[in-house]
Amino acid sequence: MAAVTQTRIEPATAELLALLRDPSLKPESIVDEMRCAESVHPCTAEQVVRARQLLARIAAEETATGVGLEPQGSASFAQIAAEVGALPEPLAVALVHAASEGRRSHLLAEIAAIAPKPVAKEAKRELQRLKQRGVQVEEVRSRAEAVMRPVPEAEAPPNLVSSIDAYGDRAVWWTRATKGGVEVVQAVISDVKGVLGVDALSLPRRSFRDFLRKLPRGGMVTTAEVPKDWARHLIAAAEEEGVRNGFSPPPTYVEALRILGPAPLIPPRPPGEEIDLPAEQEAALAQAGGTLYADPLLAAWIPEEEELRAFALKLDEISVSRLYLDDDQKKQAMYQAAEDAAGTYFTPQRRSRYARRLLEMAHVLRSEGRMELARIAVAVSRALPREDGARNPFARGLFVHALEQRFARGREAPAPASSALVRPP
Repeated sequence: MAAVTQTRIEPATAELLALLRDPSLKPESIVDEMRCAESVHPCTAEQVVRARQLLARIAAEETATGVGLEPQGSASFAQIAAEVGALPEPLAVALVHAASEGRRSHLLAEIAAIAPKPVAKEAKRELQRLKQRGVQVEEVRSRAEAVMRPVPEAEAPPNLVSSIDAYGDRAVWWTRATKGGVEVVQAVISDVKGVLGVDALSLPRRSFRDFLRKLPRGGMVTTAEVPKDWARHLIAAAEEEGVRNGFSPPPTYVEALRILGPAPLIPPRPPGEEIDLPAEQEAALAQAGGTLYADPLLAAWIPEEEELRAFALKLDEISVSRLYLDDDQKKQAMYQAAEDAAGTYFTPQRRSRYARRLLEMAHVLRSEGRMELARIAVAVSRALPREDGARNPFARGLFVHALEQRFARGREAPAPASSALVRPP
């Protein structure tokens, strides 16, 4: 009778895994199935969506290994394991079985080390099954961790980000208080190449205060405070984007993940979205996007190297061409070339990328007290993804302000923004 009761209470793992793999089923339908089975571990549609995303990553790694590729590295195993452990138990156990089917012993070992005990126990059981079938498996590391008294919220240290440079790079400082001081995970991230560098530090309170005082403020690079879960999300999102583009995090990312823990299951609201933008002003503010380049934080933003070089060659052609009667005609032709270059450069993917950058910079500008520019940045971030986004003055301005530097005589061009990016020591 007990066995029958258990079957009613919790849907079979194989059945749940089949539901997750069925693309015709909506997440809400799976939630309803679990509710009808009177699952003792209810879940939400968002958690089902995340489970499916993780299932796809496990399957992608299995495919990559099958053709002799090293898929994502141990850093991603630790990240996936942490996120699996954060799911409700039935979903987590289903993913454990998926990993076992794909003989992902590295991932199973990570889950066994860091997931909640029921899920970890299932991962160990699957590792043992693989071992009995002759598969070489990873050893499970110790779960021992220091037990600390929770630190009062008032003592929580700030989490910080730097401004974004011309190429989408920035620094993120995720922090947490400990009994003896502050743990800091400082990462340099890119919205194209992912996690470029990461270090985990343990600092006494006094050293951490000195560290904060040395961070850049004002000028071409500055620092802004963000919510803790947003800092964590930025690091996780960068890692996922980098992996998607073929870039792996550095080896030190594994150790950092053990401090960071799992990323938020549902992405938090970006801080820039909290900026008040009156609907009747949005269109006018979006048309002022070109003025953003006058601010020191965006003055060094330029197109990517290949496109910038092609644009410079076009300007050189215009400057020596005999098709134009005077300098005014050449100048007009150069401005037209800037508009044409922007139309080609700002593909839908780039428009979305720059929209995210501008929403992040809106929060940084607000932190600096430049509210008008912050509202312009938000307005442009909403306008860029639209079909006509490449015609926004901000898009054209990326090339125009480089052109105006060419016209300026006796003025030294600004240093590339990447040289000013805060790099963790």
